[in-house]
Amino acid sequence: MSIFAKISAGLGKTREKMAKTFQAVFGAGQDEEQLELLEEFLILADVGPGATQTIIQAIEDKDQDLAQGLRSELLNILDLDMGTEKKVKILVGINGTGKTTSVGKLCRRYAQQDQQVFVIGADTFRAAADMQLEEWCHRTETPFVLGKPGSDPGSVVFDGLNSARGKSADVVICDTAGRLHVNKNLMQELEKIIRVAEKVCPGDVEVLLTLDSGMGQNAMEQMEIFRRWVNPTGIILTKLDGSAKGGIAVALAEKYKIPIKFVGVGEGIDDLIPFDAVSYVDSLLPPME
Repeated sequence: MSIFAKISAGLGKTREKMAKTFQAVFGAGQDEEQLELLEEFLILADVGPGATQTIIQAIEDKDQDLAQGLRSELLNILDLDMGTEKKVKILVGINGTGKTTSVGKLCRRYAQQDQQVFVIGADTFRAAADMQLEEWCHRTETPFVLGKPGSDPGSVVFDGLNSARGKSADVVICDTAGRLHVNKNLMQELEKIIRVAEKVCPGDVEVLLTLDSGMGQNAMEQMEIFRRWVNPTGIILTKLDGSAKGGIAVALAEKYKIPIKFVGVGEGIDDLIPFDAVSYVDSLLPPME
């Protein structure tokens, strides 16, 4: 299945929720009432007030056709520079956002690209996390190292990156403990993990924040806190298929200018796919004539 088809299927609930609104918005020529309906649609789709005002203002200023203008402005917001691939990928996020599952699915994706992958389990807080991560690594035939319960996660990352497998791998994926983003001590621990990784692999580390798309605007609060502590360089937006709030991708991109790198569109091992702005927008909007 193509990326477009997977994203389209993942956005099915959002698109279904907005179908009647779309019919009203695009049913006639552009006027003030239609712009108000479009604004309502974007808010309901969890695009958020900031991004919504940016889009509406741009359409008004450029005197654009409503449908084409909306598509153009959404692409302007979402089509961000993905940056260069980094060897070390540290996944962060609160519990329940699909972080460890995303680690496993990334292992699968990079292995299919004939890259040597190595996993470091730096969640030394929950024993159950080790079991889940180990299961994913066995399933994807990925070598891994797990920190002992209660050990310092920074030391686990240091030792893992300096190990023979860590040095020879093309991609190293680090799983970290899910944490409440309001817990200062845990966030300081996460900050240390990233600092250690940067010392071992300077300039070759990226921090990917997993966010559950079903959380809608609450994801913005999570991004705000994690940005203060660890400055994520990319977003993994999970559980897109189970949410009617797919517009949160637009809100995040517009406010933070941090690229969405992957989206989760199902429970299958191949259902974490690279984000593509064109496919996303064309899946969200009705067909353009």
